[in-house]
Amino acid sequence: MRLNPRYFFMEALISLRRNWLMSVAAISTVAILLFIVGLFSFLIYNARAVIEAIERQVEISVFLKDDLSPPARDALEEEIRSWEEVRSVKYISKEQALEILIETVGEDSDIVKGLSGNPLPASFEISLKDPKTVETVANRFLQENGDHREGVDDLRYGQEYVRKLFSITTVLGIIIGLVILLLFFSALILIYNTIRLAIYARRKEVEVMRLVGASNWFITWPFILEGIIEGVAGGAIAILLAWMTNSFLLIPVEEAIVSALHIRTLALTGSEPIQLQVFTMILVVGASIGAVGSGVALRRFLRV
Repeated sequence: MRLNPRYFFMEALISLRRNWLMSVAAISTVAILLFIVGLFSFLIYNARAVIEAIERQVEISVFLKDDLSPPARDALEEEIRSWEEVRSVKYISKEQALEILIETVGEDSDIVKGLSGNPLPASFEISLKDPKTVETVANRFLQENGDHREGVDDLRYGQEYVRKLFSITTVLGIIIGLVILLLFFSALILIYNTIRLAIYARRKEVEVMRLVGASNWFITWPFILEGIIEGVAGGAIAILLAWMTNSFLLIPVEEAIVSALHIRTLALTGSEPIQLQVFTMILVVGASIGAVGSGVALRRFLRV
């Protein structure tokens, strides 16, 4: 028997109109669950961006001895730049360090007034490609006996909290992954059960089609198309709800976070097309779950 896509599509539309109550229930379920999935996708993406921003603040400050000669300083800087873990190196002279201190505490502060000359050392500020390599890089400024290498007076990289920070961010990353899996699994189960109820209400129709000799594929395709239509319709409603939530809630909150933490823009206001990615995911997931849910739910009624 030649398959006619137009016939199947028209049958799916007729079935949707004829069983509009169950169709509305299925579409509503898809819309609500995909809206929750999409909303959590935005929130999780932003949470990961905040974690990454906090990790990027882990830098190494290498304070230099005052008697370090300019050629030795330049050689040390070139060596640091050659390390593959290093993203950038910034040299801060003694004069620049004093200017930074004055800008931070104010020219009239007791700290500045109490200074005699300029006791601040020059330093290198090192940022890393992967913050988790901070201890590896820091150890290169130490000798085997634990003393600092020649020309280095002191070294700071948040030794007291950096390991705890990375432990916390690792746990948060695992939790985020589990939340995503739980949401998708919950959406799949609930949508599948809704579609299964819709097909169960029409089991007589399936039995009649089998009695007149219709093949399993001939019976299945209209239901699969119907599930895809319901999934896409629910996804479109979810996208509208997510867009409204983004515009009136998430974006203002995100802008406040960016301003407070002084980090780069996050998911919604940034240059990355995260909204398009999430909205596309919602449509694809909606259509896929609708099709798979219809096909799986229909199998029990097609068994001989």
